[in-house]
Order: sequence, then C-alpha cells, then structure tokens
Amino acid sequence: MMTAYLKKMKRDFFEVFGFWDEDAKGRTVYLGCVILNAFYNVFITGVFYTGFLSMNGMSITDAGIVTFIPYIGNLFSVFSSKILVHFKRRKPVLIAAKIYFYVMYVIAATVMPQFVIDPQQRLYWFTAIVFLAYAGYAPFDPGFVIWFYRFFPEDDERRARYLLYQQIAAAVISCIFLMAGSMITDAVTSSAHQYELINGLRYFAFVLVMIEICIQVQAKEYPVTAEPPLKLKQIFTLPLRYRKFMYCTVLMFVWNYISNLNNGLWNYHLLNHMHFSYTLVNAMSVLYTIVLLALSGFWQRVLRRYSWIRTFGLSLVIWVPTEVLFFLMSPESAYLYVPLCLAQHVLSVGINLSYANILYMNLPRDNETALIAFNTLGRNFFAFLGLLTGTLVSGITGDIAAPFMGMQVYSVQFTCLLRGVTMLAMGAVLLKGWRAFTPDAELASPKHGGA
Repeated sequence: MMTAYLKKMKRDFFEVFGFWDEDAKGRTVYLGCVILNAFYNVFITGVFYTGFLSMNGMSITDAGIVTFIPYIGNLFSVFSSKILVHFKRRKPVLIAAKIYFYVMYVIAATVMPQFVIDPQQRLYWFTAIVFLAYAGYAPFDPGFVIWFYRFFPEDDERRARYLLYQQIAAAVISCIFLMAGSMITDAVTSSAHQYELINGLRYFAFVLVMIEICIQVQAKEYPVTAEPPLKLKQIFTLPLRYRKFMYCTVLMFVWNYISNLNNGLWNYHLLNHMHFSYTLVNAMSVLYTIVLLALSGFWQRVLRRYSWIRTFGLSLVIWVPTEVLFFLMSPESAYLYVPLCLAQHVLSVGINLSYANILYMNLPRDNETALIAFNTLGRNFFAFLGLLTGTLVSGITGDIAAPFMGMQVYSVQFTCLLRGVTMLAMGAVLLKGWRAFTPDAELASPKHGGA
C-alpha cells in the first residue's frame, strides 16, 4: 500500500516538475526558490524576527509598529505598471530590486543596533530601514508574479498538485531548520550568545538569498504582453471591468485584514507573557508540516468536491471556536496551546491550499501588471489596517494584564475574538455566495451542475 502511494506521488510529481521543456523547468526553478525561501525566512521572519526585535529593546507596541511598516511601504506597488512598462526585459531589474531589498531588510537592520543604543532611536531607525526596503521593492514585486505565473499548469488538478508540492517542500524545509535553530537559541537563552546567534542566523539567511537568486535567474522570461502606459487612476478603475476578478480581490483584501490582526503580536505574547520557549512555539510550526503531509490528499479531495471558494469558506467557519479558546488561554490553561494548534493546522492546510489559487482564478491575460499591482496594493493596505488594529488593541494594556470576567487578560488576546467574529462572517458569505467568485468555465462543469 505504502509503495503504491509513493509511486503515485512520484508519478504525480514528475507530471508537473522536470526539465523537458521551459515551462517544466520554470516550475522546477520556482520550487527550488520556494525551498530556499522557506529556509532563510525561518531566520528573518516569525518568532525569530520577534525575538530579534525584543532583544533590541522593542516593546509589544514597538514590535507591532515595525511589523506593520512593510505594508505601508508595499503601497508603492501602485507605481508598478508605470515603471515596469518601460522594461522589455524585466529579469535584470527585478533581480536588482530583490538584492536591494534584502541588503536593507537583513544587513542594514542587523548592523544598525550596533551603532544606535537608545531603544527609541532604534525604533525610528528600524522603521526607516524597513520602510525604505519595502517601498523600493514594491513597484517591482508584481513583475515576479507575472514572470512565474507563465509556468502555472492550466488544468485545476495539476495546478492543485503544483501549489501543494510547493507548500509541502516549504513546510518540510522550514520545520527542520526551525527546530534546529530554536533548540540552539533556547540553549543560549539569557546569555550574550543568544544575541550573537540570532544576528549570525540573519547573515546566514542573506547568503541563502544570494543562492536563491542564482537559481531564480535560470527560469526563462517569456515576452510580456505589450501594455500601454497607464495613468495612476487607471490602476484603480481597470480592475472594475473584471467583475469576478474584483470579487476574488476583495476576498483577498478582507483575508489579509483578518490574518494580520495579531501577526507578530501573538508570538510576542507567547514568548513574553506566556513565557513559552522558542522550541515550543516553533515545534507547533513543525507540527503543521506533519499535518500537511498527512492530510494533503484529504484536502485535495475536498477541493475537488467543493471547489476553491467553498473549501476556503468552510475552513474559516470551522476555525472560529479555536480563536475563542485562544482568547481564554492563560498560563494556568497553557495545556490548550498544543491541541488548539493541532486543530488550526488541520484547517490551515485547506485554507492555504485554496487561498493559493484565488488570485489566479479569474486573472485575465490583458492588463496583468495593472491588475496585480492593484491586488498587491490592496492586500498590503488591508494587511496594514489589520496590523494597525491589532497594535492599537494590544496597546490598550500593553505588557500588563488586566482583570476581565474573573481572568487576567492581556489586551492582545482580544485580537483572537476579533479574528473569530470576522472569520465567521467571511466564511458564511463565501459558503452562500461561492458562485459569484467561481470562474464561469468551472461553474459549467458537470461537478457544479453545468452542462
């Protein structure tokens, strides 16, 4: 049984990836980039990034501010179509923009605290460096989406496998190095070596970025469809011509608001208020990889039966009780953490797999740059609003617990309730109105009652 399953996985994999033509090579190159991206992001995002900020004197409110700055910088993607239209060959300028971004985000941000001692001044410098990194890169980011979208399989079955294998590869790689880094970091906690270690891991991440770029440039760059120069206002008016694309885009806007309500802040809460170790927090991230490997087949069957949108909506509705229980979790009920993480991971597989295709479901071939720029702009704006909301809520009591209904509650915990309410509303809308988001060709298929 296991041998047959592994053979099928191997056959399915090589139907999507390989080097037999430029499209297969492009998908293989992208998979390699996804793997390396997952590797180096372990050390420059998530709990390690939160730890890096807190070690440099950032409070929970400061960490929230630094975390939402990228979304302000990403608003500069609005200029994408006006800039990229001038480049017939985009690959060199895209690569240059990527190198600039990581020099700023990793190298400059890591070096700066060695020269700036005052925590308040460090906050200003972190804010400036992160803003400049994202603002300089944002206009070029849609170019990467268009470059690699050319390699996406057309049919839903192969596309689902393509997206799934990316997620599995990223999850497996990140979990291995996440746990190794966590155990080393915990081993040197409360010593000067922890600061040196986390800084060293950030420099190591930059080396991996350079390796990823060397791989990325191997992918073919197809000629971009000629698009006339657009006026700035057209970035906001053109998408209105594509009704279903707009519905999917609004869906993504709302999801970016919800998912960022406690982005970064929750890790800060777990590390500094619940006093969880890096190893425990990251072990739960590793648990997601196990769940993904175990349940990927199940969620593919759910997708085939219920479609991308209904799968997404159903997962959101079932998720809601876990947010309520996380709101109630205290140091005395810390035992809730592992089972709740497990439940969320089961649902995350369905959420991540279905969400990965939403941008592309109704994306037309004409005006791609403008449409993706609009989508990127809106997603980042709503992510910024979500982080701003979460930061404001978390700042009410900050690092001090306050009595609430017989419990001692940190204000950051209220972001869980806010997430639960908004996820319930969004899930209900998607389950009821899924047809409005689904491509006409898919609705016409027999499995959805079409001819």
